[in-house]
Amino acid sequence: MKHLLASASVLALATVPHTALAQDDAFDLGTITVSASQTPVETARTGTVVEVVEKEEIENSSSFTVDDTLDTLPGISLSGNGGLGASSTLRIRGLSNRYIPVYIDGIDMTDPASTQTSYNFGGLTTAGIGRIEVLKGSQSALYGSEAIGGVINITTARATEMGTQLRYAFEAGSYDTYAATFGIATKSERGELAFTFSHIDTNGFSAAEEDAGNPEADGYRGTTLFLTGAYDATDTVTLGFALNYLDSETDQDGFRVDDLTAQEFSTRLGARVYAEIAGDAIDHTVALNYSTTEREYPVGFNQNFKGERTEATYKGITQVGAVELAFGAGYSQEEFAVDTISGTYEIASIFGEAQYAASEDVDVSFALRHDDHSTFGGFTTGRLAANWRVTTDTTLRAAIGTGFRAPSLYELFHPVYGNPTLEQEESRSAEIGVEHRLAMGAEIKATAFYTEIDNLIQFSGGGYNQVPGTSTSQGVELAGRVALAAGTDLFGSYTYTDAEDANGNQLIRVPEHDFVLGVEADLTDRLSGQLVLNHVAGRADDGGSAMADYTVVNVSATYDFSDTTQGYMRLENLTNEEYQTSFGYGTSDRAVYFGVRASF
Repeated sequence: MKHLLASASVLALATVPHTALAQDDAFDLGTITVSASQTPVETARTGTVVEVVEKEEIENSSSFTVDDTLDTLPGISLSGNGGLGASSTLRIRGLSNRYIPVYIDGIDMTDPASTQTSYNFGGLTTAGIGRIEVLKGSQSALYGSEAIGGVINITTARATEMGTQLRYAFEAGSYDTYAATFGIATKSERGELAFTFSHIDTNGFSAAEEDAGNPEADGYRGTTLFLTGAYDATDTVTLGFALNYLDSETDQDGFRVDDLTAQEFSTRLGARVYAEIAGDAIDHTVALNYSTTEREYPVGFNQNFKGERTEATYKGITQVGAVELAFGAGYSQEEFAVDTISGTYEIASIFGEAQYAASEDVDVSFALRHDDHSTFGGFTTGRLAANWRVTTDTTLRAAIGTGFRAPSLYELFHPVYGNPTLEQEESRSAEIGVEHRLAMGAEIKATAFYTEIDNLIQFSGGGYNQVPGTSTSQGVELAGRVALAAGTDLFGSYTYTDAEDANGNQLIRVPEHDFVLGVEADLTDRLSGQLVLNHVAGRADDGGSAMADYTVVNVSATYDFSDTTQGYMRLENLTNEEYQTSFGYGTSDRAVYFGVRASF
């Protein structure tokens, strides 16, 4: 039998058109998510909240980087230490990127040598990105350690129809910024291949706040490669691979002041090979993944960093009546080296998930996973999710889950900041939501969420320490869209987040209020545009001091010169707002960028 597998072929099917609100459309039965379960499933039938950003939405947005694109989604906030390439932290429902594994074409790209095993979004642009899924809540039952806040699954661009497609894009703009992208993708009856090359060079702005007397510009230069392929070796066997590579050089201002010699040199590499075998009763997928991140910071207290991860996984899928079963096992090894310090640990895992269609309108899924950690022992995590399509216009969904995060190798073994007595963090999360379609195509969505973490690990007193007790992040996400006129939509979202550690201190840089309001319109049959306003309020920085609220407005426009060629413009920070997402670090002044892209 043939089951849907989370492969290149399924990911291609998953990129069907869907609402420009950059969320899952509970009423579009064609939209597939590959993140919310062990097998691809229609977003209309999931019990968990998953936001989906499609290729067209990515290209037409007023953002150039992946983190800025995601920052407009409900429940997601961003803080950065400067411009492009500088350290950037993305949060889901108040929980930072140390709780959010990031996968690119199925490869876990979080860095074991970073301070808290996280992914730095600072150098990841949208060039070559085909689709992004954001899964929220504790998901260790599916993804193991770190997946307390959610998971981000990024798919690179590939062919969507038979034949060969070439694409290119060129861009120039403020801060002497120049970018170029070239891609080729081909698809046949037996296989597919896709390649993207992109490069960007910018002088940038000062990473340290310019108004504090730091006028030096901090530039960035980065080259990114994506390569994916799949081939039907036989009628029942598909072989595939994925490769991603980033080489970058970033000017940085350490400790929030100008430093003319502070540069970081970084390379990231991810590789994956897999085989899918369709059996009579069970479909099998075996995969081998490898990722490594190397960073050199010549003027730092520590100068050389290297993190490596090797993973091997097996997954089987079978159907038993109305129940689809997925089961499997995995092994991973993580290594880190910081100058002369090094460490390693292994995790062996077994997992299973049952998806049950209780009726035409009700779906239930249950996932269970056991991880055996070489340092911290065994952990068993679970997730129960349900979806009830009450009417054709109303859907209810709910989920509860548990998670854990083992202390990173850096947190444990660093000779100055490390703490070998740290214990694992453990979490529990719950969410309940409703989606409803109104007249004239309008739709609204509301989700209440709650996550608690025991033994939160924070940097305090000159090192990493445990906060005894239970820390919480709770709140509500609201989102909606309404047509103002033919071809013109108003959309928006509001997120309230109350995030505190066990001592009642607000988690740093988490906005209590995050409001997005936007309008997009087809101004003519060739010209379209988008305006997005983002207001952030109620943040605390280190020591509990309040950070200033801010409102940023971004504008974008596209013009179709022909069926294959499009010009575009982005105007960032339209009102020239002076603001900070991280205390002491600068953000862009008003900036404009022009570009052209073509696909043929």
